[in-house]
Amino acid sequence: MDTMPTYTRSWTEIEWMLAEAQEQMLEQRAKFNHRKRIRDKEGCRRAAAKFARAKGMADVLTWVIGGKGAPDPMAGFEEVGENQFIGDRFRSYMNRV
Repeated sequence: MDTMPTYTRSWTEIEWMLAEAQEQMLEQRAKFNHRKRIRDKEGCRRAAAKFARAKGMADVLTWVIGGKGAPDPMAGFEEVGENQFIGDRFRSYMNRV
């Protein structure tokens, strides 16, 4: 890394970002389910990608804050296998959430 981090974010800013990420997760899950019902495959993909981005943000921010039971945001990367289709994993995840 060429730049030095300044660490100027306040806890309030971090908590606000976490709330925004959680709100986006809910919104994108609803959009995914709606687009699934109307059979909009491309819309499903967009909503899934946005949900994954928001979930990643929420996991990292929860970990940064030190939330109780906060998962390691890097856990799970080694679970993705060559022979398992990512879309199947996401649909399986969305059905559990």
